[in-house]
Amino acid sequence: MTHIDRENLALIAMAEFDLTDPERQHLSECPECSLELIALQHTVAVGRSARSVELVEPGDRVWAGVRAALGLSGAVAETPRRNDFMAAATEPAPTPVLVPESDPAVEPDSSSTLTPTSSLPSSSTPSATITDIGPGLRPRRRPRNWMPVAVAAGIAGLLGGLGGGIWWQSVQQQEPAPVLLAQARLDPFPGWEAEGSAYVAKTADGHREVVLDVTGVAADSDLREVWLIKADASGLISIGLLDGESGRYVIPDGVDLSQYPLVDVSAEPGDGDPQHSGDSILRGELRTV
Repeated sequence: MTHIDRENLALIAMAEFDLTDPERQHLSECPECSLELIALQHTVAVGRSARSVELVEPGDRVWAGVRAALGLSGAVAETPRRNDFMAAATEPAPTPVLVPESDPAVEPDSSSTLTPTSSLPSSSTPSATITDIGPGLRPRRRPRNWMPVAVAAGIAGLLGGLGGGIWWQSVQQQEPAPVLLAQARLDPFPGWEAEGSAYVAKTADGHREVVLDVTGVAADSDLREVWLIKADASGLISIGLLDGESGRYVIPDGVDLSQYPLVDVSAEPGDGDPQHSGDSILRGELRTV
């Protein structure tokens, strides 16, 4: 399967690209790309919600550590400062000055031929090569004022440089991402206006866990419990209580998901009885990816 380019996914998450019809179709069929897009959209939402956060410059020791980790020379020994970078980013461009080709006070010889100088391009000749990008590009959203974005990108570049060495060392030790094994859409039982989804992932330590995301299950009194149930409802396993609208639940070793393919969220009265109350809110069947 051909996946959506990661750069395009990032631009889609930032709402700079509109989804094309083939991409919509692919996201509806590919859990890997859809999960990555959800993660990117969450990152964008967190970043935009932090616009009012005051940035604090790291100390000189941080830059010294970055230089040491990357093996940079003494030419960049001085710690970069955000204010200096912002001043450079907002400095107005110099005003172009037109230089006359000849002194107007001196009348040229009528027998001579004037040759245009190469320093000034002709008004009828473009100063740069223009390439036709064609009509095949995806539609973009409306034009925006890019000056604030450019300044923000400059600040992000500076801070990224300060933390680049530390990030590079940490990424070498980063655990591998969880592997998606199965997923399910959870449908409501009669009388409940709820919805949700669940997926099973294998973590770096080899354990499996159910990741749950639901809405419409909140209550003031009853507990909410998560179960794995056999397809014929002849057996069930409680894997934990739901607190809020999302949760992660470790699947006990030895549990065969082909024998327990149903994820169930139930309302429990909190009477100490470990059995299922029979009042299910949501249920869905896990399907292998």
